[in-house]
Amino acid sequence: MKNRLITTLYIYLKQHKNVIKQILFLCIISGLFCNCHQTPEKKKVQPAYSDIKKTITNYLYWYKKHGTHLETVPIIWGYNQDTIKKDSVLKVRMPAVEVYLSNFKKSNLVSENFLNDLRVIYKTVSDGLARHPVKDYYGPLPGLQADLLFGFEPEETFDHIHEGKFTNIYVMDDKALVKFVISKSNIFIFTLTKTKGKWLIDSQGDGASDTHYDYSKLYP
Repeated sequence: MKNRLITTLYIYLKQHKNVIKQILFLCIISGLFCNCHQTPEKKKVQPAYSDIKKTITNYLYWYKKHGTHLETVPIIWGYNQDTIKKDSVLKVRMPAVEVYLSNFKKSNLVSENFLNDLRVIYKTVSDGLARHPVKDYYGPLPGLQADLLFGFEPEETFDHIHEGKFTNIYVMDDKALVKFVISKSNIFIFTLTKTKGKWLIDSQGDGASDTHYDYSKLYP
């Protein structure tokens, strides 16, 4: 069809010697040739958002089921439950922490960076107790008094996972930043890294309080 049009235009040009018309028609012909040789744009490949979403929802449901069973060896040692016994000193047993982290790792949903952040929390409390011993105490231990990941009321998250929405997903190479909203007061920010073809969670933050997220967390 285009070849027939070009031939018709060429015959018309030979019959009309007007220079301006020749220039106009030559421009049209040039455009036709350009269009004929254009390479179709490659469709942009969308990041695997579904894999990222699946990793996060699987993590939430997994922790809901297993979170309270990860501490198979007591981490806090030295609670004084006996009003007669004295000189009981509180300690955080780091070998027990490693057992806890090993159990967590079995989820295959979190990275070493994620586990190390939890390790640092326990180590910080342990070092604090070493510097300032707490004796004959039975009650909430500051720093470890609530679930480290979901706070005092984890059911506010676990009972409403299905209501959550992924409002923002940013992917940069093998890194991802995700905002997951359950309610106005229950918002999570996750960072993930793709390792050996699998997305793993690096960190979990409170999106309700983090008005300006530190994007450097994508590259620890």
